[in-house]
Amino acid sequence: MRRFFLCSFILIGLFSVEAKDLVNAGLNSSGSDFEELIRSHNGKIEELEHRVKMIEQNLGISYSEKVASKTPEQIAAEVKGKSPEEIIEMANDLIKLDKGQDARDILNTFVENHPKSIHCGKIYFYIGKSYFEEKDYQNAAKAYMKSFEVNSKGAKTPKALFRLSDCFLKLGKQSQRKITLEKLASTFPQLKYGRKAAKRLKELKKS
Repeated sequence: MRRFFLCSFILIGLFSVEAKDLVNAGLNSSGSDFEELIRSHNGKIEELEHRVKMIEQNLGISYSEKVASKTPEQIAAEVKGKSPEEIIEMANDLIKLDKGQDARDILNTFVENHPKSIHCGKIYFYIGKSYFEEKDYQNAAKAYMKSFEVNSKGAKTPKALFRLSDCFLKLGKQSQRKITLEKLASTFPQLKYGRKAAKRLKELKKS
């Protein structure tokens, strides 16, 4: 357990170092560069994850030490025969019960079995929601970006972008937050979250 906390501390340190580079990159971006921002951010996260895995291996930390979860067979039995809407409902109920990992296990199982499904955008939104509720804003941002990537015109896309801007705010990345809000306001100007994004942009200009 002590080794796991040590690894978590190292991860936080690594991310803090990379955050400055991400912010600087965002300063040279505009709203039209939103897709490039996503690719850059995800690349940084993947790099960090690889580095953390190397640290875990060096410390001898196994997955079983970090979390005891249900087996793939148990998860498959739970979701067998259920529609995407029913799976999302199950996951959302688990999120409300503060069982984010259980929710992600169910949602990720769907993505693994149906990677090309039109429902994957919504699935990734709820993965992001589970992380956001746990205040894991780094992984929440990654999931919200993935939601946009797989279905940029999905029903949950406006809210995913709005929550992504909240993640950037929590992570202290003001330039990325601004780019995200600009993308949201310009793409969905008539929708609820597009209007909220426009309002926040006005507030940013005044501050």
